[in-house]
Amino acid sequence: MTRADRWSGPALFVLSLYVFFESWRLGLGTYFRPGPGFFPFYSGLLLGALALILTFRAFRGAPERAEAWGEWIPMLLVSLAMLGFALLLNRLGFLVTAFLFIGFLLRGIERRGWIISLGVAAVTALAAHALFDLWLRAQLPAGILGR
Repeated sequence: MTRADRWSGPALFVLSLYVFFESWRLGLGTYFRPGPGFFPFYSGLLLGALALILTFRAFRGAPERAEAWGEWIPMLLVSLAMLGFALLLNRLGFLVTAFLFIGFLLRGIERRGWIISLGVAAVTALAAHALFDLWLRAQLPAGILGR
C-alpha cells in the first residue's frame, strides 16, 4: 500500500458516511419499489466497506513508494475518447457510440487486433443495449439508427 492510501481510505469513508445519511433522508423505499435514496444508500454502504478495507490494509504494513504514472499520452487519449463519447452520444446514438468507444479503446489504446477489437466492441455494445434498453427499459439515445 502507498502512503496516499493512508489518506484516501479515511477520506472515502467520510464521503461514504455522507452519502449513506443523505440517501437515508431521501427514503429507501422497498426492493420492488425503490425510493430515490435506494441506489445511493447501498452504493455508500459498499464504498464505506471498501474504504475500511483500504484503510486497514494501508496501516498494516510499511508504506511503499508510489509508482510513476508512466506515459501520459494514453491517459490523454482515453480522456478525449470519453469526451467524444459524451459529445457524440445524442447524435450517433448509444449503440454506434459505444461500439466506436470500445473499439477505439481496444484497438487504439490496448493495441489489440482488428478482429478482436471489433468483435468485443460489437458484443459489448449489443449486450449493454440489451441490458439497459430492452430489459431495464432505460431510454437510450437512438441516434442515426432510430431515424
